Amino acid sequence: MDAKDVCVEIENDEFYSKFLVDSVKPIIGENISVSEQVTRLAQGIEKLTKSLEVQVLAKHNDLLTQASHISDLEAMLEAVRLQVQGLLRGAEKLKERVHTPYYSLENQTIMLERVQITCNLLRHTAKILSLWHKLSSVNDNPAKEAMILFELNELISDYDFEGITLLDDVLKQVVQRRQELLSSSTELLQASLLSGDKAKLLQCFKVFHNLQCTEQQIKTTVDNILNSLRKEINNALNVQMVSIEVKKSSSGRIAPGKANIMNSHDFKIKLLENIEKLFKVDIYNGCMKVIMLQNVVTELHAIGNFRNIAKNFWSDLSKIFSVELEKSPLNVSQSVEIDYPKLLKCFNDLLSRLKCKNLEMNRSYLTKWENAFLSKSLGKLLEPVRSMWHLNQVPTMDQIDNAVRIIAEALSISLGDKHLSISLANSVAKSIKQMNVEAEQRLSMDSDVAQIIEPPTSSQQKNAELCNSLHYFSSQIRRVLVNMNSMLPQESVQIVQNSLKDISSLPILQQFAESIKNSLYIILMTMHDEPDLIRVDEPSNKALSCSPYMKELQQFVSRCKDIYLSMFTEKSALNECCTDISKACIERFVQHVCNVRPVSKYGRAKLQADCKHLETSLAPLINDISELGDHYRQLKALYLLLEKTPQEIAKSQYEGASLPYSLVMMFLFSHAEQQLLAPHTCAGWNVQKLMQWLESHKNERDRLEFVAGALQRYQNHVRQNQIATYDEVYPILLQMLEDGRKIMKK
Repeated sequence: MDAKDVCVEIENDEFYSKFLVDSVKPIIGENISVSEQVTRLAQGIEKLTKSLEVQVLAKHNDLLTQASHISDLEAMLEAVRLQVQGLLRGAEKLKERVHTPYYSLENQTIMLERVQITCNLLRHTAKILSLWHKLSSVNDNPAKEAMILFELNELISDYDFEGITLLDDVLKQVVQRRQELLSSSTELLQASLLSGDKAKLLQCFKVFHNLQCTEQQIKTTVDNILNSLRKEINNALNVQMVSIEVKKSSSGRIAPGKANIMNSHDFKIKLLENIEKLFKVDIYNGCMKVIMLQNVVTELHAIGNFRNIAKNFWSDLSKIFSVELEKSPLNVSQSVEIDYPKLLKCFNDLLSRLKCKNLEMNRSYLTKWENAFLSKSLGKLLEPVRSMWHLNQVPTMDQIDNAVRIIAEALSISLGDKHLSISLANSVAKSIKQMNVEAEQRLSMDSDVAQIIEPPTSSQQKNAELCNSLHYFSSQIRRVLVNMNSMLPQESVQIVQNSLKDISSLPILQQFAESIKNSLYIILMTMHDEPDLIRVDEPSNKALSCSPYMKELQQFVSRCKDIYLSMFTEKSALNECCTDISKACIERFVQHVCNVRPVSKYGRAKLQADCKHLETSLAPLINDISELGDHYRQLKALYLLLEKTPQEIAKSQYEGASLPYSLVMMFLFSHAEQQLLAPHTCAGWNVQKLMQWLESHKNERDRLEFVAGALQRYQNHVRQNQIATYDEVYPILLQMLEDGRKIMKK
């Protein structure tokens, strides 16, 4: 049996497989006896022995070859071992040859180092003694003395001179002299800061520089000033001390055992006096000391980079003030919130007095009180606006004046601080917006708000009163801005002005304007029913009377201005509304005149007279009709057009005229025979439909194509009916159409 098969048989056998598992548990608890188990184990061992014998017999040549190779390997290993031993012996000899000179060199180096140290000690000792003798000759020059002491200190710190009795006394006296010089210079520094003696201060810092302790001295001096100011700030904000001062000023003396009720107004006044005094005297003096310190240090360029002394001091001081104010009692914090602009003024006035470029207001330390002040200011600004609308549908002049007064006060208290002024201007803008919103909510939007037939309704009167109130409110604020324009920042003025842009009577006036324009359109439509336009009489040299439709238009315009538009007081909005009505009236009048057909020579003269009367009719709406610009020029051009022949009209149009080609061509149709139908007649429209189309198609290209369609239809009609000649106006119309299209291409 193959060896592999024997192994597989043993592994798969239930009895033998238990002996193949690594386990410490006994295998005795089987159903077969121990003797049988031993027998079976002996049989298995015998099988394995026979399998091994078979494998040895089968591969005995390979085994013998490997055995001979092992002996060769052992011989090689023995040779390598001998070589390694020889190498180790050589390395040991080399080690002895290197270590001997190394130890010798090391000992000599140590000796040389000790000799060198001794020489240096002797050299330093000689130099120390030399400098010490030199020091006695410069007692009157602190700067040179400091320089020598610093050099001595550097020499002493280089080595340990303990045990050199020659220097014991010198070393002690060097330390003592340095301390004395430092103390005297520090005292002189404090005295110089108090007296403002820049020369002595400069002398002190030369000493500090030579002693290499400038930075420490600056830090100590600034810290002392800050600590002193912290105490002064704490005293100024101390409630008990303020209360005592208030009681003294109110009663003259404090009666023992009696309670003296402190007036909150007096407390606030006294607190502000303390703060103002704190900034004007204590903080100002402290800042001046630091600024003088900064200037002196800056002059000594060799000292180092100390250019931010004043800036850092100001930042620390602002932080200290904020912290002390934060720790103060509630009534102190509330007083500061109410009079926050005065606190800002103290800061700004101080910075103005100091005149130091590096010092700027750091508002982050005062954010809490600024936000509280702005919040209260906004409430104060909104309160009169809300209250005036609480009961009344329309606010009174007194209520508006009160709101404007509060707005003016809010803007005025921020003078001198741009940031606060802009913040308050935003609050004022919110107040103005609230006013506009309240008014808009009360505007009536009933169906009769734009009627112009009956006398003004209650809704119309109410809307007019609301618009007038808003106009009065905005005009008063603009007057305030004009008065304060030179004092307020332009950003603040712009914010308030922008908020006033939304306040206008124009939306309500536009409703009236639309109703008035629609009525004017209806009146102008009756122009086509006037019998005088087709009279065959020759016009006389006398001035022709006003047409009935024009007389009606004149009466209607005058009535609307006197009854409805006169209710509004906002002149700018009223002028804009009247200008819009006047332009629309002229535009529609020109369109109707250009499309009147048939019209006689007398009718053209009548229409020419109506052009003059239209100016008179619009006089109630606009004082100077020439201000209407292009619309006025079109009216004048129409006046001249009515007295010209078609050839003259074409020539004047070619030379440049105010009327567009499309309208002039529509007008020329009235000079033609009936066979040359007008464009709207070709389309099957009446005049009302034509006016609607012209209103919705203001593009000149569309209007030219509309006229071109009528000309094309006439051309087809002539060809179909084999008419010998065209109407004399037709070539003129074709040429004008071509010219109009060329202009559009440009």
